[in-house]
Amino acid sequence: MIWPTCTRLQEVRNALAEGHWPQASAPDLRAHVETCRRCAEEVLVTTHLQQSRASAVALAQPAAPSLIWWRAQARRRNAALAHASRPLAAAQAFALVIVAATLIGMVALHWHSILDNASSAATTPAWSLTAVLADWGLVPLALAIAVITTLGGVVIYLTTERQ
Repeated sequence: MIWPTCTRLQEVRNALAEGHWPQASAPDLRAHVETCRRCAEEVLVTTHLQQSRASAVALAQPAAPSLIWWRAQARRRNAALAHASRPLAAAQAFALVIVAATLIGMVALHWHSILDNASSAATTPAWSLTAVLADWGLVPLALAIAVITTLGGVVIYLTTERQ
């Protein structure tokens, strides 16, 4: 659809853009807008868009600069913590793999004695400290102390701040 042109349309647009409509506009321009359909629609649409923009700007309410700075510092600190926690996660995964491998190795090494203890469990307590020391010796205790000491050293090394 082709809109009919109006000779005063640009004058109405200027008044709307400068915020002079309707209070500071000329009385003859207001009278023209009441009679001209094209100018009336221009005023209606433009004032609606201006009101929508004003309400959106009022709702946006930008945060205070100190709050924005605080949030940026918190993000930076959280990023640094995430970066620092990567070695700890790697140390934990390494410790889990070592413990699992040690347990699997110990079970595989002493599989026959485990089966013997399981079959005779009804008659004697197989999991007392003396029974474990008699069957396995000091190997589990020595391995546990070695693993804990090694992993403790790795964790301390990874968590200390380097100069």
